[in-house]
Amino acid sequence: MSTAPSRANTPALLVLGATAFIYVTAETLPVGLLPEMSADLGVGESAIGLLLTFYAYAVAVITLPLMAAVKSWDRRKVVVITAGALAVSQLVSAVSVGYPMLVGARLICAATHGVFWAVVAPVAASLAAPGKRAKAIALVYAGTSLALVAGNPLTAALGQWTHWRVAAATLGVVALAITVALTRLLPALPVAAPVATTAGSHPGISRVLVLLCGITFLAALGHFAGYTYFALVVGEGIGTSGSVLSTMLFVYGLAGVAGIWLIGRTYDRGPWRSTIVVLTAITTALAALVLALSTGSGVLAIVAVALWGMAFTTIPVCIQSAVLHSAPGGAAADRASAIYVVTFQVAIATGALVGGGIVDALSVTAVLVFAAVTMLLALLGVLAGRSAFTAPTAPVPVVATASAP
Repeated sequence: MSTAPSRANTPALLVLGATAFIYVTAETLPVGLLPEMSADLGVGESAIGLLLTFYAYAVAVITLPLMAAVKSWDRRKVVVITAGALAVSQLVSAVSVGYPMLVGARLICAATHGVFWAVVAPVAASLAAPGKRAKAIALVYAGTSLALVAGNPLTAALGQWTHWRVAAATLGVVALAITVALTRLLPALPVAAPVATTAGSHPGISRVLVLLCGITFLAALGHFAGYTYFALVVGEGIGTSGSVLSTMLFVYGLAGVAGIWLIGRTYDRGPWRSTIVVLTAITTALAALVLALSTGSGVLAIVAVALWGMAFTTIPVCIQSAVLHSAPGGAAADRASAIYVVTFQVAIATGALVGGGIVDALSVTAVLVFAAVTMLLALLGVLAGRSAFTAPTAPVPVVATASAP
């Protein structure tokens, strides 16, 4: 059964959001410090960009086997271990003596990244009051938006003012503090008994899940084809100075916070309609960026970046809520969530590679056109799959019964 509605679970949800904040900030650290890391490590900027690709593919390969290994573990233990691995990863990154060691340090984090994102939404949902699952998930995912508002700009600024290693070490120390907080605030979360299935059935796999993962892949592919080269987009559309990039990262993330707040208040009342609005907004923003770069309109570029940030940061809430609602609960919800995470990570890595190829062969504007087209295809998938986005009518057992620690 689901945990009873209580304000007592809010601190736990906030700490989960803080963990999400550090995970996203750590994963995307190279985006804001690409030149500094390239110069310090003596490798090309493309090699630093590949850190995101290596990370994402590692997550995609490791997540499902690790989820199978920890499927019977108390989810509190799983979350605490993943946060601890994040802390170790960042501290090792800070003292890396070369590029291979840095890749290895980031793989420590990648090894548990997928597990964290696979369980965090079900855990958040299990701590929520009936009918408030999307709101609880949105509260946790607010950490991802705040990472874009504060985490990315602040680590970029800190790395530029001091050293990128200082930024990485700071993330490691904060992650250690969050790990301690998780051990104190998260309730025990034993895994619910597996849901009975008919002979020959494969729990966690359904046509609805396949559709949702297809939509996820298209949306994330288009987004990261463009977002991986955000610095180039900003440089062509607005300006090339470091302060301009930090400011636009802040604008993108601040708009994302507003988007998370809005989706948390509206999604449960109309999941299909909300997802259509979000994907339409992203497609419009990318098309506006293409126009801004073509005409040299800095104002239009700023507005488009804000709309992009406001809309895309809500995609995980929209689609992962639908994924959880499509699963029968318990371990099946964890498995469905893990498949969604793997799909998202493969799309991140593929988007970065495809985007890089388009930028090299054509232009930044061309990669934004590609992003807009793939986002439009994702929108068409949502329009055709209304049954995958039904509003929950009753509380669903997601992970376990939450008890006092």
